[in-house]
Amino acid sequence: MNTEVKTSHRIIAYLLDILLVYIIISFLVSIRFINPYYDEYLEAYNKYSEILTKEENDVNKIVDTAKDYFYDINKYGIVYNIASCAVIILYYGLFQKYNNGQTLGKKIMKIKVVDNKSNENPSLIKYFLRILPLQYIYIGSFLPMLLNAILVLFLNHTLYLYSYTLIMTIFMIITIINICFIAFRKDHRGLHDLLASTKVVYE
Repeated sequence: MNTEVKTSHRIIAYLLDILLVYIIISFLVSIRFINPYYDEYLEAYNKYSEILTKEENDVNKIVDTAKDYFYDINKYGIVYNIASCAVIILYYGLFQKYNNGQTLGKKIMKIKVVDNKSNENPSLIKYFLRILPLQYIYIGSFLPMLLNAILVLFLNHTLYLYSYTLIMTIFMIITIINICFIAFRKDHRGLHDLLASTKVVYE
C-alpha cells in the first residue's frame, strides 16, 4: 500500500468535496420549509452589502450600522450554520466511514482514509475526531459553525462581532498550520490525522 499521497491529490480531493458540500448546503437552506428565515437573511445580506459599498465619510457610522446587519445575517443564517454542521457530520463522518474511507473527492483521486496503525477503515469515532479541525476553507468547518450558531443566540451585536472575529481568526491559524503539516510533514498527516490517528493513502 503506497502511503506517499501527493499533497496536490489531497488538495484536489478536498476542493471537490467542499464544492459538493457547498452545493448541498445551499440547496437545503434555499428550501423555505427547512429555512423559514431565508427571506430575512437575504434582506439583511443585501442591506449589509449596500452599506459596505455606499460612500460614507463617517467610518464609525458605517461600522455601527454594518455591525447590526452583520448580526442579523448570522441570526437569520442560523439554519445555514446548523445545516452545515449536519452535512459535514454526515458527509465527512458517516458517508466516509461506510464508503470505505472515501468521500467522493477521495474516490475520484483514488485515495482513502485508514487507521494509522492497522491500515484498516477507522472507527466512526475517529472520523468524527477528524471533523473537528477540518480546514476552514470556503464553507467553514464544524466547530466554528457550531459555535457561531450557539453564540448568536446569547450575545448582543457587539459581543457577537468580537467573538465571531476571534473564532474565525483562531480557525484560520489552525487552517494554515494544518495545510503546512500536510504539505511539509514527511508523512503528510494533517492536524485532523494526528488527532484521530489516521492517515490518507492510495487505494
